Amino acid sequence: MSRLLIPGSKLTPRPTPTAAVAVIVFVAIAIGMLTYLTGNMPLTILTGVIAMVMIAGIMALYIRNRDRHDDADLYLHRVHGILGWPDPHRGQVVPSRYRGSWVGKPTRLKVTYNPLADEEVPEMLAEIRRLAKRQFGSAFKVVKHKKSIVIMAASGTSAGERERDEKIERSKLIVSKTFGSSASTTVDTEAVTRQVDGKTITATKVTRISVKYEVAPKLSRSGVRASVESQISGVLEGRWRAFWDLPNDTFWMEPRPELPSVIPNPFLAPENVDPLATYDDLAVPVAIDEDGNTVSWRPKQDPHFLTTGKTGKGKTVCELGVIGFLAAHGWMIYGIDGKRFEMLGLRTWPNVMLIAGRIDHQARVAHEVYEEMQRRMAAYEAGSIRLEEFVPILFVIDEFKTFKNALLRWYRMVKPRGAAAQPPVLDEISDIASLGRKMRIHIMNGLQRPDADFLTGDMRDNYTFRASWGRLSAEAAKMMWNNYTTGTTIPTTAKGRGIAYNKQGHAVEVQGFWTPDPYQTDAEHPERWVFPDDLKIVENMRPKKRIHDLVKIVDLDEDIIEFDDKGKPIPVDYSDHMSTAIINAGDPELIERERKILGDAEGDARREKQAAKVALLERIQIEEEEPEISDEAEMFSGYSPAVDQFPEELLVDGELRAEGILLLVDEDSDAWGLVEFAEEDEDDITFSYRDFATGDPGSKTIPTGVTLITRTPLDPDEGKM
Repeated sequence: MSRLLIPGSKLTPRPTPTAAVAVIVFVAIAIGMLTYLTGNMPLTILTGVIAMVMIAGIMALYIRNRDRHDDADLYLHRVHGILGWPDPHRGQVVPSRYRGSWVGKPTRLKVTYNPLADEEVPEMLAEIRRLAKRQFGSAFKVVKHKKSIVIMAASGTSAGERERDEKIERSKLIVSKTFGSSASTTVDTEAVTRQVDGKTITATKVTRISVKYEVAPKLSRSGVRASVESQISGVLEGRWRAFWDLPNDTFWMEPRPELPSVIPNPFLAPENVDPLATYDDLAVPVAIDEDGNTVSWRPKQDPHFLTTGKTGKGKTVCELGVIGFLAAHGWMIYGIDGKRFEMLGLRTWPNVMLIAGRIDHQARVAHEVYEEMQRRMAAYEAGSIRLEEFVPILFVIDEFKTFKNALLRWYRMVKPRGAAAQPPVLDEISDIASLGRKMRIHIMNGLQRPDADFLTGDMRDNYTFRASWGRLSAEAAKMMWNNYTTGTTIPTTAKGRGIAYNKQGHAVEVQGFWTPDPYQTDAEHPERWVFPDDLKIVENMRPKKRIHDLVKIVDLDEDIIEFDDKGKPIPVDYSDHMSTAIINAGDPELIERERKILGDAEGDARREKQAAKVALLERIQIEEEEPEISDEAEMFSGYSPAVDQFPEELLVDGELRAEGILLLVDEDSDAWGLVEFAEEDEDDITFSYRDFATGDPGSKTIPTGVTLITRTPLDPDEGKM
């Protein structure tokens, strides 16, 4: 190895072994002369040989150490510029524990930087590690960092050890950049194996990053915490979730557990059915959260259930599971099937008393549930029955927006003179939501999208258990979960994936139970099944005991049923429809058999369409169905038009002026970001955001005085969906 000359080096020259060699030569000559004079020639020769060996050893060690020192000096000169010292000094870099060939390479480095240096410590650590790898040929990891002293050790020799060390160091560097160098970080890893082209490959997976940080009052703000989470998770592999222990200044992140794409409903209908005895402690399983815990609706605790989701995301499947579970426990089930075909398979299901498809029948069912509540209240007030003797009722309203739109249109056709402008049944449903809990009447309300009618004021307090299915827009997240981010990162391809309240009242990511539609699991038509075990799931859930009879609405035979004092016919109006009788429907098995003989629902539809009145009602429902809105169209629902603003206009006293602000982060791709946090510097402002389309975290720094394009959330009353 040739000598390295470092021009302008301020390091003092290292000492040479001249003095040691001179001493050895002098001692050898003296001993040789003494032995020669005594006539001991063999001893003289041995002394000369030993002296030569010692001199050769000293020279060899000198040459080896000289090469090691040259390596260390070159590294010192390379790294000195970032250590903050006025002049280089060999005490600033101390290599040790050499391994390898004769000269070898150090496996341990002690680096001391100036504690008064202005350089950012995380960047400094990364740079001294990079330069160490360049100089000594192997990666180094920080094993100790106390005050201004950094102890680094060479990473493992195997590829797996190097990968592990690199991931640990990278994780620590990410945390240091976010929390500062004073934070103490622990990184847990595990080895995972996978098969690739028939070969077993072992890789390292980071399983937990724990941080103990110095107390920071700004972390009490949710926006700041969200920014920290997005900054760290944005540069890590996979999807992560964060946990905070603010009283103990502790933070940790873990990879989100992989939820299965399908979880068959495991429910088995009980043999012994007693709806009164089981009511208080009944928990209706809805989904599984990321930790494998069952997320359940407890009607006694949370009286009403609000579930939302676009077609195909899991809302109807969730409703089928809840209905099946409660029917098997002997509850009385009433329902409104807003789209007329989502609950066909449950219309003759044991303990399902009545599910209405036509709009006039839907209104009558809602009115019947209201009247039942009034009857119960009157009986309780009279002292003829105790509260615990009421059989619980589930009132299902699927596609409420469609039901409401069709109801308003139909009501205009049958509205009596002088009657209220709004159909009374809407107020009755509101009363059920407010008063039904006491009478053991519970609503499960299904919506395609969150609706301000249910998520503001008193109604919001009534629907205390909620579940949303599929990815939410920022506005929908705010309405459902009271912030603009929860549910916005649900994978778009995952069916049955959503957000629900867990036992602790926290909104968590869940995978809903798969419950097949009994209508599509006819044993004679397996080609209609979605999964091979669908029929088994339906059979397991079918109630073992029918407690409540199937009932039906008696339609009015004529459009005119009475005449006034002058003999002039009075058309049938809304009150007449609400007064129609509800009677026993007969044998459910015969009804089901007749329906199949007539060609399933199509046969029923052909039969009913023979009447012009029925055809008109069906047309109203079809025309008033809530339209499907694409993700793109829903993206800016509830937001103002795009406007140009200066970044400083988005802040008030250094804080974001409002939650949910959208920022155009890339004009070429028309990419928008949901701003979570803003940090103001002297000449610019950095916005931390989540990509509005993908949910991925990001940041953008914009100089003050330079305009940007934004959208601001509208007032809920202005932006009703």
